[in-house]
Amino acid sequence: MLEEIVIATGLLLAAYLFAQVASHAGVPPAAAIVLVGIAAGGMLPPTLEYSLTPPVLAFFLPALIFEGAWSIDAAALRRVAFAVALLAVPGVLLTALGIAGAGLLAGLALPAALALGAILSATDPVAVLALFRTLNVPVDLLTLVEGESIANDGVAVGLAQAVVSFTSAAGTPDPWNALAALGYTSGAAVLAGVAVAAAVTPLLRRWQMPWVGILTTAAVAYGSYGIASFVHASGIFASAAAGIALPAFALEKGERRAVDRFWDVTAVVANGFVFLLVGLSVKFERIFDEPLLLGATLAAVVLTRVGLAFGLVPLAGSRVNAPGWRQITALAGVRGGLSLALALGLPYAFPLRAQIIDAVFAVVFATVVLQGWLLAPLVRRALAKSRA
Repeated sequence: MLEEIVIATGLLLAAYLFAQVASHAGVPPAAAIVLVGIAAGGMLPPTLEYSLTPPVLAFFLPALIFEGAWSIDAAALRRVAFAVALLAVPGVLLTALGIAGAGLLAGLALPAALALGAILSATDPVAVLALFRTLNVPVDLLTLVEGESIANDGVAVGLAQAVVSFTSAAGTPDPWNALAALGYTSGAAVLAGVAVAAAVTPLLRRWQMPWVGILTTAAVAYGSYGIASFVHASGIFASAAAGIALPAFALEKGERRAVDRFWDVTAVVANGFVFLLVGLSVKFERIFDEPLLLGATLAAVVLTRVGLAFGLVPLAGSRVNAPGWRQITALAGVRGGLSLALALGLPYAFPLRAQIIDAVFAVVFATVVLQGWLLAPLVRRALAKSRA
């Protein structure tokens, strides 16, 4: 175990150095780290195998989700809340159905097609958000993408779990029970996150010291995730709710500066490890094993994202319909660590599991690396259009 940690840390340092060099060629840091992981995966000895499985991702998720929620501008979130809700609930369902339909056309059986749709229904725009901050994207647009990514992660996980349960269930599955379960996992999780944040508020108000704020927020991030998971609710929603609620409940500006610095560093390290593990998990030689499925899935991912950006988002009103905003929202449809972990976490007996994983490998590589490479110039062009 110690050897694996040391090697992974060394690889991450090498990946960051490569990212600094590759940035001069326009390669975003996330894509560069993934490329290092892919290259390293082919050189490591067989005795060392790294994989971004759900338990591994669960170690990083509370920190990543909490930091994302913590950094959200509360006023901006209120302004774009309806658009976030549209993208996170009907948007995820429509995306899942569109990708599932493409899977059926490519020859997948219905259970496998539904699983593929659910797994690829959530965006994972960590790399996109890092780029957005350097390009000074308007705060409402940044909040829209960030809020969507947090919310649709929770919905997509619940959807994927429901699909697996459907496939494993004896008899005819009941979709109403699935919807009720999804409502419980999200509602109970939000209550758990807010309750944990409220419970630690007296401590933060009594001991107004930076180290107390750092230790307490870390405990809240992981504690809310763990409590929600224990009661079979969504840990993602719980950590997100706690991250949004806690600043409003307890922390003053002076305390937040130290805590902000801690979470900035934590997010950089956690994101680096996640993208490195994405690269180590991707089996590049398998990406082209299913060319028809690969083409159909990629087309569905792109078309559903464009459809949401230009068809669903306008329903949220003029606030999120500035010129160029819809193009940027469409470009934010990157799939990453969560999709990969959900695919690798499928039961070994799940129908057509290998084909699903191959398709997810391909989409993650295409969106993180290839789309990521083109993202900066396209976003700059869309921003220039919006400001013209």
